[in-house]
Amino acid sequence: MAASKIMSNAPMYSLDSSLRDLLNDDLFNNHGKSAKSENDERNEVFQECLNLFIKGEIKDCLERMYEAGFIHLGIFKSNPMILDLFVSACDLVSNFNELGLTLKGEVLNTFTLDHPRCIEIQEIILKDLNKLLIINKLFRCCIKAIQSGGTEYMERERTILDVESEIRNFILAYTTKMRTTVDVFGLQELIEIFIFQVQVKLEHKKLSPNLYWALCKTLPNLSATLKGLHLLKNESIEDAILNSIDTKIQKNLTKSKTKSKGMKQKIHHFQEPLLHDDTKIRLKADNAYRKRNSIDIGKVDHNETIPRKPQHDITILVGSFWTALKNHCTKRMLNKNGLLLGGLLFLLCVKRYKSLMAIFRHVPTAFRSVFPHIVQLLKLLASI
Repeated sequence: MAASKIMSNAPMYSLDSSLRDLLNDDLFNNHGKSAKSENDERNEVFQECLNLFIKGEIKDCLERMYEAGFIHLGIFKSNPMILDLFVSACDLVSNFNELGLTLKGEVLNTFTLDHPRCIEIQEIILKDLNKLLIINKLFRCCIKAIQSGGTEYMERERTILDVESEIRNFILAYTTKMRTTVDVFGLQELIEIFIFQVQVKLEHKKLSPNLYWALCKTLPNLSATLKGLHLLKNESIEDAILNSIDTKIQKNLTKSKTKSKGMKQKIHHFQEPLLHDDTKIRLKADNAYRKRNSIDIGKVDHNETIPRKPQHDITILVGSFWTALKNHCTKRMLNKNGLLLGGLLFLLCVKRYKSLMAIFRHVPTAFRSVFPHIVQLLKLLASI
């Protein structure tokens, strides 16, 4: 009885165990297949996004990454290549306000320094000093996130100071760990980002070499380090940065001169010579009138009354007006149209001469008949 129980139980146990193992193996294989297909699909989407990036279709690249769920902290941690592509694409967007509202919100969350996602991304990127060029792109995107607005003044100022402090500290940490030419170029680029993007654009400081020397004061070994680094044979990194500052200053001066010159030419284009001459005459008359008034106002008697204006002021104004009108009419008559018009008027006057003379012959007679009535009216008014 006991033996039969043992015999009956043994095969049942063995069969259940093998079936369970088989089922477990099938589940494992299915999970492996699904994981493999998911990775293949993700690689295909990543390749599609990369192709859009290479073609220069940056907004479409970011939209596709968002649709695929790539803009996610877990994806960034598990696949650094997706993070690098995302940061590089955002770096090429001139203004984040050009993006759609939802995508813009995701991008701003990624590059706002005190946002949890941005903090995690900084830990991913900044710890790998071999990715200095990506690090520079990250800082540029953080600057563009500030420029996109949407924050209060005090919060914006605090964020600017945070970005400035973050970049300065990273420059200090990186100056002692450079190994390749790419590292040297990346450090130069980062210092120029600090000066041109943060201090000039965000903090509105005047561009000058003093901005570089002020940075060197806060980082004592920076100048000595950059003097010893060369990308070109006869130019150190420090010289390259100072030359870049001087070049920017000269470009700004040229732009301002060109702009002011263009405005002067535009104003001169709309000034007609005749109106310009008349304006000068009117200005002279107005200046004379103001000068006379200022003298008269200063002469106040003890009764705090202002003397009356001289009566000949109106004569000056009328004379100036008559001079301007005479010059205007003279210049109008001297051109071809004026001469033609004058000739026509002269012919009409000659043709109507007889009728005009007839009218003037009746004027004395009419005046003699009306004159006594005018005299009586004046006498009546005088008596009143």
